[in-house]
Amino acid sequence: MIDIASKNISSTSSRYRPEIDGLRAFAVVTVIINHFNKDILPGGYLGVDIFFVISGFVITSSLYQRPSKNFKDFISGFYERRLKRLVPALSVFVLITSIAICLFNPYPIKSILTGVTSLFGLSNIYLLKQSTDYFAQSTELNAFTHTWSLGVEEQFYIIFPFIIWFSGFGRQTKNGARNLLLIVGALTIASLIGFLYLYPTNQPAAYFLMPSRFWEMAAGCLLFTAFLQKGKSIVQFLEKVPPLLVLALIIGVMYLPMSWVPASTITVVFLSLVLIVCLKKRTTAYKIFTNPKVVYIGLISYSLYLWHWGVLSISRWTIVFIGGQYQYKLL
Repeated sequence: MIDIASKNISSTSSRYRPEIDGLRAFAVVTVIINHFNKDILPGGYLGVDIFFVISGFVITSSLYQRPSKNFKDFISGFYERRLKRLVPALSVFVLITSIAICLFNPYPIKSILTGVTSLFGLSNIYLLKQSTDYFAQSTELNAFTHTWSLGVEEQFYIIFPFIIWFSGFGRQTKNGARNLLLIVGALTIASLIGFLYLYPTNQPAAYFLMPSRFWEMAAGCLLFTAFLQKGKSIVQFLEKVPPLLVLALIIGVMYLPMSWVPASTITVVFLSLVLIVCLKKRTTAYKIFTNPKVVYIGLISYSLYLWHWGVLSISRWTIVFIGGQYQYKLL
């Protein structure tokens, strides 16, 4: 059984934390700024990595609060909640945006196929097969390019509940948290090595595929699990770190050169973990992140993420044919 100190930590971690929604707001705003104008915040795309960390932390916390003795109920309940959370809004977005694309895009097939595959959590794989470079200017014309991250998350959700269950964590067995820490820890190391190995030789694969992104969501899982496995001393140490300093460092990393992407990604993931821990009451950062308006942005961050790219992409389809080449400009 988990000792009393760990129980206190877990109960603190599993309750609703409005600052997490505030962190979601920060992440989605950085992404939107980057997509709107890369010159303003060159590394704003790293907001997606912050989302991955939050997802791993929140999903692990959620599953810990829903212990089950029945494998079928555990798995079916998990997927039912995920489908209700992700699919309705995505379906509406894909339908409406696909219609709009046909009105403005003279060659809509690739975009529409990206949208259709996103409904099955496969748009990241489709984009990779199309030899897509996420950082290329041409991707701005595909209204569904950004759904690659949803594909990564949905593929993570396929395997993660099985890891949770068979480790014993989903049943809250005596060694469940320790087993999960060991299993996810090993997979995290393997995934991170794969990401670092793959990025120099095949950047699109490292960027789009779930196995090379697993470590980011797993990092959030490890953070929550560490709370349960006598990680109190580490948590107490990280709690003393000034959250505004961590926030400033994250923003600073977003201005590093593109050649530093692997290092920038790892740094932002680590700093996101620290920020989750040190965002405590009575700090200025906590007051900012729990401001009702900021929290509201976090609560609708999924919808904002879905729609902002589609709107920007379609706006770029004011095509003018000049000198035998298509050029686009913002409306």
